[in-house]
Amino acid sequence: MPAILVATDGSRVANAALDEAISLAAETGDAIAVITVWRALQGDFGLAFPSTARLPELLDAERAHAESALGDAATRAEAAGVRFRTHLTTGDPAERICAYAEEIDARLIAIGTRGYGTVASLLLGSVSNAVIRNARCPVLVVREPSRALDRSAESRVAAYDSSSSPLTSA
Repeated sequence: MPAILVATDGSRVANAALDEAISLAAETGDAIAVITVWRALQGDFGLAFPSTARLPELLDAERAHAESALGDAATRAEAAGVRFRTHLTTGDPAERICAYAEEIDARLIAIGTRGYGTVASLLLGSVSNAVIRNARCPVLVVREPSRALDRSAESRVAAYDSSSSPLTSA
């Protein structure tokens, strides 16, 4: 059964992507699969006394946040009358999202982006950029709502893959 995969961390921009996925699923009759990837913290984080660090509490807090994000997404999908399933996993977010998309044969991945730009993305990393580069299905990138409103019509760009278009000559 076709599914739209939506990645969430519970943030405002992830919720915007979830809203788009729910809307698309309601129109197409697809189910949505919601994934949350949390990173199991490792190392001493540069702490002076790593043996006294409360790593188990930090791990519990990270997992609880991830479970809460999934629970909120499930509540929203259920309220919209959209079929859904959830998946909680650990690891590199982009890798896990792309792997799960392949596992469930997702027809689309919906993911949010904060739209930081090149320098900030280089410093902070960009899960959405990594998903775009590695996904084997289309990716819908949803911009943070406040940033989307700030953009003028002239700065918007639409992408079109003409490789399968009858207008493209060999």
